[in-house]
Amino acid sequence: MVYGRWQPDSPMDASCRGKGEIFMTRFINTCRGFRSLPATLLTLVFAVICLSGCGGPSQEEMLMRAAQRRRAPEPQETEQIQDTGNEQAKANPNADQQISPAANGINAKPDPAPGQLAVSSQPVAKPPTTSETKRTFSVKPIEQRQPSTELNQTARRKVAQRNIETVANALQQYFAETKRLPQSYKTNANQLPTLSWRVTLLPYLGHEDLHQQFDFSKPWNVEPNKSLLQYIPDAYLSPERFDTNTNFLLPAGDDFTFGENRVAREKTIEDGMGNTIMLFEVNDEHAVPWTKPADLSANSRKELISAIGGLRENGTFAAWANGLPVLLSNTLSSEKIFQATTHEKGEPLRAGDIHRDIDEKVKSNVPSIGGTLPTSKDSLKPNAIPKNTTARLSVPKAGDIAEAQDKLRRIYADKLRDAKERSDKSKLARTMLTDAARARLDPTGAYVMQTAAMRLALEAVDIDLLITAIDQRIAQFEVDPYRENLNWLQQISAGRLKRDRTQIRSKRLTKRVLLVAHIGIVENDFAEASQIVGIAFQFSSRNNEELLPRLLNKLKASLTTADNEFKEALSDLDAYRKNPDNQETAAAFGMFLCFTKGDWDTGLPLLRKGDNEVLQEMARKDLQQGSDPDPQMQAELADMWWDLGERAKSVTYQQPCRERALHWYLQAYQLLPDSLDRIHIKSRIEEAEAFEGGNPVSLCRQLARELGVELSNSIEQITPNMRSRPNDDD
Repeated sequence: MVYGRWQPDSPMDASCRGKGEIFMTRFINTCRGFRSLPATLLTLVFAVICLSGCGGPSQEEMLMRAAQRRRAPEPQETEQIQDTGNEQAKANPNADQQISPAANGINAKPDPAPGQLAVSSQPVAKPPTTSETKRTFSVKPIEQRQPSTELNQTARRKVAQRNIETVANALQQYFAETKRLPQSYKTNANQLPTLSWRVTLLPYLGHEDLHQQFDFSKPWNVEPNKSLLQYIPDAYLSPERFDTNTNFLLPAGDDFTFGENRVAREKTIEDGMGNTIMLFEVNDEHAVPWTKPADLSANSRKELISAIGGLRENGTFAAWANGLPVLLSNTLSSEKIFQATTHEKGEPLRAGDIHRDIDEKVKSNVPSIGGTLPTSKDSLKPNAIPKNTTARLSVPKAGDIAEAQDKLRRIYADKLRDAKERSDKSKLARTMLTDAARARLDPTGAYVMQTAAMRLALEAVDIDLLITAIDQRIAQFEVDPYRENLNWLQQISAGRLKRDRTQIRSKRLTKRVLLVAHIGIVENDFAEASQIVGIAFQFSSRNNEELLPRLLNKLKASLTTADNEFKEALSDLDAYRKNPDNQETAAAFGMFLCFTKGDWDTGLPLLRKGDNEVLQEMARKDLQQGSDPDPQMQAELADMWWDLGERAKSVTYQQPCRERALHWYLQAYQLLPDSLDRIHIKSRIEEAEAFEGGNPVSLCRQLARELGVELSNSIEQITPNMRSRPNDDD
């Protein structure tokens, strides 16, 4: 018998184990001497009784110990979370579109709930010493600089303008002192990238003390550099997020100034420092940790144009290599922006051809699909199309136009008669457009020459020339940009080309059609939008394996369906107007807006008032997210929409539910810290974005991603002015 209180792993426990081993050895030797079975059994019973108090813990006790121990993460879990962190730094989701997360709580990592597994991709750090906790610099940690409320659009623009001017000025100070621009990143003795140029620039931003704390021989995500990430200077901050990622990147593609980490001197920038872009404010999905040796490594026009233009309402903030900030208008072609960014191509483009001041007054906001609840038939239309900031002329009177047309026929009679081939018609149309541009004192003459040029372009099926003529008309006269584009695009005939469609620039046509069709969806002109999308499809590739024609064909079919359902939904709208308390009609029209058109902002309040209890509750929770965004709540709401789509029997509702889930997944993904929840959300985002189809708005967004088109300012992009006429060729 063993006396005393026994505890697992106690000295008594160890003693018992030792005595037990000795006893068992002797017991086995003793048994060998017994010849009879009864004697052996009696001895065995005695041994069991004696050993019942000595030995290791029971099976139950061992299980309890194992449950109390913290499980290390599985290798695949750690690798997956690390991969997710790396992908976040390089950017993704989409959305189609662009989201501005709340300023607070972006980097906060909440403690796991009791019993919840806490997984971290990094080893547990040792507690900081007293000197480390009291360390102060000229800049505070980012969590101490969060704004009390989310900044509005105007405030964000001012902050971004101030920041890019500050960074551009610091780069110029560096150049004045060293006669070169900083390399995009530093390397160690093994030629491995360690820290970004943004760390090198710290002394020129007034943060010499912070600069001295970095170890340039070690990577950015290794101590002591890792702990310094939180001290991001104000000049690198994003006013959309206020986190440790920055949107200010150098162009580091092979053809750009900082490509291949080359040393940029004035003589190596052959196009001239005043004609070469050295700094961009990129879209949020391309933002990187500010100390990380990473920049905008675009190597094509498509990659470059898709990385910019999504933050500011009328263009991209950038800076020339001479330090002058510039606004790159959204109406500029990808070709011109690419030419302005290359440094030794010898293009004829000069800064004066595209330069606009950043502080130029912002135009009116583009009409959005969302809005207040409709109370009349006219309220289905968006806000009025913004007028061009450049003064335009009134459209001439019908009598004056007829008289001018008679003069034009007499003047161009011989040339019109001789223009039999398509090339001849295109040449004559260009001549007329040139003459129209010169006829400043004869606006009626200019108007009829533009009309004649557009008709010749249609006959020649010269799409590029037609779009140029449309832009000239809109820039000079007070016509509706949407209606003018729609009118002439509807007259394009693919039949004139027969089988030879290679002579037109179909991508420019597709981009213009997408912009106009998107406005048509907002205007509820589904039939007209379907018609021009069908024309764009006729000029696209007929290879079913190519994504672009496939999406165009699906968009055309989706617009036709939307047009039919819109006509039926109008009766529900009329009934709702007469009786706003009618839950059935509120739900019916709300379902059309959300599930068919994709107008969730207008449709959700109607679903909230409707008689469908499931949608009513979903709408209530969805509308609550706008006032106080919580990433965990956003993720849960996204899961609810996703599950609702999975349970839906009809494809009509399955995909729209997934699209609404994607909307909230994208927002939650940007706010949540690395975790299993974030991995789950990333998987859902990839699954949703891989799906082709949905309502017209969703398909437009998919096409916009493929073409590198920004849909948030569709009207501005088809509203050129005389100073800067757009050319969206690729």
